Amino acid sequence: MIAMVYVVYLQGGPEPLGVRTDNRVVTTTQAVTELKIPCEGGVGLWRYAQEHITIGTGQAAVFEYVRMEQEDPPPG
Repeated sequence: MIAMVYVVYLQGGPEPLGVRTDNRVVTTTQAVTELKIPCEGGVGLWRYAQEHITIGTGQAAVFEYVRMEQEDPPPG
């Protein structure tokens, strides 16, 4: 069985952490319409924007930034 991998481009919002931040691309194995991604300052929510863009030789679903779901406590 081959697992499908969905490529997602995170548009706008704070800089995501732990992803290939050079192009804000994330992969997921589930077909989802919302993603919660750790980013600078907490956890951000991105929602599927009903569009795709071409990255390299493949297609990526565009997810647009919605809001912060969870704020990191200020340092100190």
